[in-house]
Amino acid sequence: MEFSDKFKQRFLDLTGDFDCKKSQIPKILKIDYNVYIKITEFGFIPKPIILIRIADYFNISIEYLLGRSNNENFYKTDNPITFIERYETLKNEKNLNDYAIAQKLHISTSYTTNWKKKKYLPSIINIIELTEIFKVSIDYLLGRTDDRTPYN
Repeated sequence: MEFSDKFKQRFLDLTGDFDCKKSQIPKILKIDYNVYIKITEFGFIPKPIILIRIADYFNISIEYLLGRSNNENFYKTDNPITFIERYETLKNEKNLNDYAIAQKLHISTSYTTNWKKKKYLPSIINIIELTEIFKVSIDYLLGRTDDRTPYN
């Protein structure tokens, strides 16, 4: 599990303007109440799919949500693509294969294969490491934007 005070503070700032009871915020954001508590109490960083849901609600980048960027501007693509499509494109651009990526991430190749076969997202730590390998933003890697620019 990953924790971040920056993420916790950014999340609290974003949800602080809601005109409702705190117990209603998870329903509004379509996240589990226990995840909401872990975020607000400990700065727990949830699974990428939940980060996407929160970022989509506020129309912000995941980079901004995680506190990795102070740039609030976010331009969501009109044609979102899946993580796997973007991953394959970036991997081919860098002339890398799954084995090379797995070696760089210090994971098994079966893990990268499962991203494709089982269609699930890597952990946020692996996503961040992939953005460093490919020199792109989290949102670009996840297919949320067409802007490749990594965070500042």
